[in-house]
Amino acid sequence: MAWTSRDLTVAEAARVVGLSRAHLDVVVSRNRDIDVLFSEKKRGRRWFSPKDIAVLRTAVELERAGRNWTTAIAQAFEHLEHPPPPDALLVVPVASVSCTSGRMLTGLPDPVPSTSFITITIGAIAAAVQEAIDGLAIH
Repeated sequence: MAWTSRDLTVAEAARVVGLSRAHLDVVVSRNRDIDVLFSEKKRGRRWFSPKDIAVLRTAVELERAGRNWTTAIAQAFEHLEHPPPPDALLVVPVASVSCTSGRMLTGLPDPVPSTSFITITIGAIAAAVQEAIDGLAIH
């Protein structure tokens, strides 16, 4: 399935994200102003792409690390325009709230940061999402 093809139902997306369908419905309804970043409504139903699901999974990890939900969604969306390499890390300064802060790193030896960072295994998340979608019996 193409990275941006919105062909997955809410139930399929919830299963891949690791949230209950009810929780995903709450996430969508409480974020109506930014839901276009991670879903599309057409013909009265909400649809998701692999990119949308990777954005949601990454945002869950950023929220666990202390980001508010809106910033987490924006930062995840900003860094997932294309599927990242499997070894990619999203490294975001702890004190930053800009959606464009952070960068994706790949192929580095153990970096020694000079300040505190949130590090998310964004490549592994995207790869796991694609693998889970490939395993779904879609339509």
